[in-house]
Amino acid sequence: MTTPSMTDPTPTEPLALVVVDMQRAFLDASVGFRFAPAALDVVEPVNALARRVRAAGLPVVWVLTTSRPGTEDWPSLRRLLGDEAMDHRTGVLEEGSYGHALWPQMDVAPQDAVVRKYRYSAMAEPGGELEGFLRARGIRRVAVVGTQTDVCCDATARDAMMAGIDVVLVEDCLAAETPERHEAALVSLAAAFAEVVTSDELGEQLARSARPGAGR
Repeated sequence: MTTPSMTDPTPTEPLALVVVDMQRAFLDASVGFRFAPAALDVVEPVNALARRVRAAGLPVVWVLTTSRPGTEDWPSLRRLLGDEAMDHRTGVLEEGSYGHALWPQMDVAPQDAVVRKYRYSAMAEPGGELEGFLRARGIRRVAVVGTQTDVCCDATARDAMMAGIDVVLVEDCLAAETPERHEAALVSLAAAFAEVVTSDELGEQLARSARPGAGR
């Protein structure tokens, strides 16, 4: 189902493609974490969109959910999940672990950026790696793709919009644990936080507004 966009502009701002959590922890069922089967279906659409963004001279940013070791980080989530589940999450997503790595089929180019986030939202911590990347390049528009639509992608989109950044959600490059959760998140975000488009629609926008060398 295609959700209605807030607007259908011809963008004038440089855009960054922000790819959220396309990591083994979320795409490999054997890890025993928050596996989203539909995320496997968006691997090639995300890769294809990344190629179009690079061709427009714009940056691609791969965002990795990362857990800090120890038991004192993010105490509210620990209280919500409980110690056993939180300890499992920490081990699965600790930097250097199997689950932390990008899914091997993701097409990461040498010029792409890879940043970490320590909360659901990549924009939650002031001065975080994604915010620093965007601010340093004067980028005020992002296209969010990846997994999961209703958790980390949702949180990143909302916080980016609250920080004054225009947000585009690419519906066929996003996945959640169920189709219902994916669609519900898009409907909610389209109401007040983001423009929702297909990858073809975004590609057409990029073709109309491409500025060679932007974002480099």
